[in-house]
Amino acid sequence: MRQASLSDLLPDFGTPQIHSGVTVTHVDPHPHPPLDMPAPVDIDKLVAMAVAKAEDALEATLTAAHTEALAAERQALADEARAMVETLGTDLGTAIADRAEKLEHRLYDLMGDAVARIVSGLLSDELQKRSLAALERVIRDTLADAEAVRISVRGPLSLYEPLKAALGTRAANLDFAEAASLDLTMTVNDTVVETRMSEWSAALSEVLA
Repeated sequence: MRQASLSDLLPDFGTPQIHSGVTVTHVDPHPHPPLDMPAPVDIDKLVAMAVAKAEDALEATLTAAHTEALAAERQALADEARAMVETLGTDLGTAIADRAEKLEHRLYDLMGDAVARIVSGLLSDELQKRSLAALERVIRDTLADAEAVRISVRGPLSLYEPLKAALGTRAANLDFAEAASLDLTMTVNDTVVETRMSEWSAALSEVLA
């Protein structure tokens, strides 16, 4: 009889024993991990991101448009100010030139008037002396023919006074009436004799004009 060895007494771990009616399941010593499932889509987050992106784009567009419009407005104001300054300079230059021309003409007129007054004053004095001398001779001749004759004299006192002084005592025959005129008018027996100061003055004014 064979003696049982130690190996016979130990269970066989290498080969499983198959018993009838028993299902043997093999276990994989290296199990595979389950496949990853896709994460659920966050619709609200996507919408919020799209809205934020659209708002940023709109803000950038509006900012660019505002900046462009502001730059155009500033340029228009600068052009308008430049045109105003140029126009003001032209208008000011024209006004100064016109004013200078008017002042020049006015100065010529004043100088002409001053010269005319000086010359006319000198000539008037000389003409006055000659006219009064001629009138004095007429009066003396008239009084020499008829001592009782009364002579009517009418005119400015400034001419009558020198005539009266020149006639001396014969001035008593004069009837003087002051009048606003340039000439002395003497009436003797319906005969009128007068100085011609007004005619000389008019002629002198035409010459000096």
